Amino acid sequence: MIRTLVLLPALLLAGASAQALAQTPAPPPAPPSAPAQPAAPALVVTIAVDQFSADLFAEYRQYFSGGLKRLSQGVVFPSGYQSHAATETCPGHSTILTGARPARSGIIANDWLDQSVARADKTVYCAEDESVAGSSSSNYTVSPVHLKVPTLGDRMKAANPASRVVSVSTKDRAAVMLGGHRADQMWWWNGRDYVGPAGQTADPAVAAVRARVAARLAAPQPAMDLIAPCDTRARAVPIGGGKTVGDGRFARAAGDTRAFRASPESDVATVDLALALFDSLKLGRGSAPDLLALSASAPTMSATPMAHRAANNA
Repeated sequence: MIRTLVLLPALLLAGASAQALAQTPAPPPAPPSAPAQPAAPALVVTIAVDQFSADLFAEYRQYFSGGLKRLSQGVVFPSGYQSHAATETCPGHSTILTGARPARSGIIANDWLDQSVARADKTVYCAEDESVAGSSSSNYTVSPVHLKVPTLGDRMKAANPASRVVSVSTKDRAAVMLGGHRADQMWWWNGRDYVGPAGQTADPAVAAVRARVAARLAAPQPAMDLIAPCDTRARAVPIGGGKTVGDGRFARAAGDTRAFRASPESDVATVDLALALFDSLKLGRGSAPDLLALSASAPTMSATPMAHRAANNA
């Protein structure tokens, strides 16, 4: 009897517990875990190509190889455009890494008139410091003084001084507007050689690139072969004065720096310099994210003045 009396309360308790559990609502499901944050990029690469409009990108995309082919795996905005009127080199490049329109950035054109300038030449070049004695809009000291807003590279260095910023271009104004105020290495083609801003200490890799460019310039450049997508489109288009465009092969005489600048040779040299600095500085392999900006200008240098003015999306 004692044994039965002990078991009965236990069974009643178990039944009551089961009934209570059945009446208790199920707990709400656990909220989904937050997605893992992507790793911060080690290197930001910005490439600007003058006169390379979206339709050309789409047309030749299937023929890209190497690094450009990686673009086919990314996101493309085929209808992207710059929302300001003056799409010249300087204001156009100034928007890319600042996000600021010319009215805010201060870069309203390649050149503008300023009657308050204390010199006879009242034209101001967008990438000059007109306060330098003896300067003019054609003989100037390259400077970002007119860029009133920080670039991405400036912000990266403000957040972490260990970040390195490198900007390379055929045009000084493109290098300045992409590189900003605090670039570690900034280089552009001055018509004879790659040079940098006053006071900049040249990375050791630059000397080797300059030597290669000088050797290439010293030799004549025969007419270049066309790739398959282009050879069927080569035709002479008269532009007046007995001159034509459209069937050139970029042949040049030895030492012809002007033809060099308007040729793919200059873009090859610019990329060579950018890659040399990438290797020498070990960009993307430090303790902070780095920025490498490159601007290729040969397409716009080889275009006719009329085409350059008309290509508002370049």
